[in-house]
Order: sequence, then structure tokens, then C-alpha cells
Amino acid sequence: MAAVTVDEVKDTVFGDLAVIVAQIDIAADGDTYDTGMDKIWFFKATPADSPTSEIGGTVSGGTITFKAVGAQANCKLLVIGEGR
Repeated sequence: MAAVTVDEVKDTVFGDLAVIVAQIDIAADGDTYDTGMDKIWFFKATPADSPTSEIGGTVSGGTITFKAVGAQANCKLLVIGEGR
């Protein structure tokens, strides 16, 4: 597993929730993104070339492990969680 490349990231707090909006590059299936959150409640990742599709993944604590089919550049990512 390798870490994704983060092109841009904005993070904020909305009430008691932490929110991350980012653009990332996923090199391969199994790449990870450590959000720095204690717990992730929701995430959605979409590939740049197919914004109506989703890139799946699993969550463990504050880390997302993506299930991507090959490299995916310029993906949009939304993460909502707590404990940042």
C-alpha cells in the first residue's frame, strides 16, 4: 500500500464534524489516505473522467484504503468525520 498523492485539500469544521474536500491521485488499488481524523462517518471519491462513477474503499479509523481499477488521476474526494 502506498499513500495517494494529494493535489489540493481544503479542510474545515462544520459543527462538531470535520470535513475534507480534496483532489487526489490514486496510483493503484490499495492506496491509502490518512485523513488525520479519529473516525470517518462518510466518504465519496469520484474519478475525474467519470464524475457520476464512484471509487470504493474501506475505512479503518481515519484512514481510507481505496479499491481502484488502475491509476486514477485528479479524483475528487469528500470526507466527513470527527476528531481532527
